[in-house]
Amino acid sequence: MSANKLRESRNIPTVIFTEFTRSYKRHRDYSLYCFFEGKDDNKYYGIRIRTIVKTENLQPFTCNGKEGVLGIYRMISSRKYYSNVRAIYFVDRDFDESINQGGASAIYETPCHSVENFYTSVQCFSRIIRDEFQLQGLDENFNRCIDLYTKLQKEFHNAVELLNVWIACHRDKSSQLNLSNHKLSDFVSIDLDQVIAQYTLSDLRDKFPDVPIILESEIDAKRSELLTRTQQKSFRGKYEIEFLYTILDKLRNQANRGTYPYFQGKVKVVLSLSRATIISDLSQYADTPECLYTYLEPYIY
Repeated sequence: MSANKLRESRNIPTVIFTEFTRSYKRHRDYSLYCFFEGKDDNKYYGIRIRTIVKTENLQPFTCNGKEGVLGIYRMISSRKYYSNVRAIYFVDRDFDESINQGGASAIYETPCHSVENFYTSVQCFSRIIRDEFQLQGLDENFNRCIDLYTKLQKEFHNAVELLNVWIACHRDKSSQLNLSNHKLSDFVSIDLDQVIAQYTLSDLRDKFPDVPIILESEIDAKRSELLTRTQQKSFRGKYEIEFLYTILDKLRNQANRGTYPYFQGKVKVVLSLSRATIISDLSQYADTPECLYTYLEPYIY
């Protein structure tokens, strides 16, 4: 990270804190102040906070990453003046050690890699298919879609396992990978008949020449660590939701055509899909873990 970017990252909590103090002067204790990592997080959490806490008086703040959320939490919680403020904080687990190990129970941490993982379970996919494709549980097309998604997701996880492990290793080393410069399709091919890896460890080194070399022993150790949890939960959320988007997009096209063997007869699907808005478009179908209810219960009005 450059000196300028490091300086900017340190200033973010201060900027957010200033915004918070101005908001607090206007709304005082009538509002629930919500601090999120990124701009998309409120699209998932917002409706759930309103439903569980039973309030419309939310004041959301985007903190530009986990460190921003942790920083603003420290600034608010360390000031006696704000000891009674109703503030909630949300971060992604990512590939990091859980913040709960440090006793940070005042901050909600996803039980999976990130918010995106809430959208990619078989249960969530089932809800999407049932409502958007208008298929019922006894419908042969419905069961065929569920079986296909389950099969392809397993193939996908096998294909991206090395990629996730390699990224997690670099996370431990604080390497600057610039993952946004590479599409998922640079690493895997996703189709309705199969999912295939299109990279090797050597390819990863070639694509990211400026980062440290990861040893095989490090990869083996990190693989064992990640696989102690379900892959759908522990693997990088942005890749998981890109897989979901790709499968839904392809299934939608096949449904409208009535293409065998995926569908027996045409199924009219008007689902609007966009990579940019998928978090908000499918928010109603995403999983809501029990730990989120537990975290929000003390704030119920």
